[in-house]
Amino acid sequence: MKIYTRGQCWCTYLFEVLNFVRSKRASKDPTRVLVVVASSEYKVYDYLVETSACNLTRENIDEFLEKSKKYDLAKDKVLNIINIRLSSAFEIFSITIYK
Repeated sequence: MKIYTRGQCWCTYLFEVLNFVRSKRASKDPTRVLVVVASSEYKVYDYLVETSACNLTRENIDEFLEKSKKYDLAKDKVLNIINIRLSSAFEIFSITIYK
């Protein structure tokens, strides 16, 4: 995960956050007390496992980014679409209408 310095935007995909927390050995394992992970990180992990981020892969994101280039969307719009994982054209239109 990239950490940006002051003055830069700190935006990341939920997929990247989930992978970061997983790299610290967070899991749904009942023996959580044996791993040195903060309780707040477990809360983040528990939330992200229930979202669409658990099904994403880097290849899926790269493929979507490549296919969405022709629509000339701002980076924040693409980030929202990937993180929320919109499923209909109407939902995507409601995000991109304020371009």
